[in-house]
Amino acid sequence: MAQNTNKSINRRSFLLNAGRAAFGLALGGLVYRVISAHMDEETAGPRSRYVWAINPDKCTFCGKCETHCNRTPSAVKAVNDQKKCSCCVVCYGHITNKEIPSEKIMSDGLRICPHDAVTRVNYSGGKDGYFIYDIDDDKCTGCGKCAKGCNDKGTKSMFLIIRPDLCLNCNGCNIASACPDGAIERLYYGPEDNFRGIYELEGMNM
Repeated sequence: MAQNTNKSINRRSFLLNAGRAAFGLALGGLVYRVISAHMDEETAGPRSRYVWAINPDKCTFCGKCETHCNRTPSAVKAVNDQKKCSCCVVCYGHITNKEIPSEKIMSDGLRICPHDAVTRVNYSGGKDGYFIYDIDDDKCTGCGKCAKGCNDKGTKSMFLIIRPDLCLNCNGCNIASACPDGAIERLYYGPEDNFRGIYELEGMNM
């Protein structure tokens, strides 16, 4: 009787251990597939499905984006929508002394940006031609002075964005907490919108 009991116990132990081993192998295979998928850039999923963004309709260019970001320099950068820009000889987001002769703008113009991040290139030739204004990301600190000048008196083509490739995507954004106008929002994004959220530049097909 005791011998039969021992055989039954041994059989149950064997089946239990075999089941554990099979489960362990299956789980190990699943973990391997998940990890290997995330190691591959083509199959890896997004780190987060939310991104911090600046609502351009609420932003007043207070300057806190430059000083309150966890990154130094800030992940916030100014951009210029070329489809809205008037490409003027004198740009409200570029210099402050608007009465200066056009040929002296580059040499004697008083820059709005303290880091001289706003660039000016003559696109059509001639001193009163067609000018392209852009922002040098390497110099821009997100102070918003150029965008404020453009929005106060220009075409509002300059504005601020939070670069998703620079943002640390903190759960609690310091800029959002400090923003007096509630312009920093956390938006859901999907792979179809390529991080641009609802603020994609008008007319651009990316």
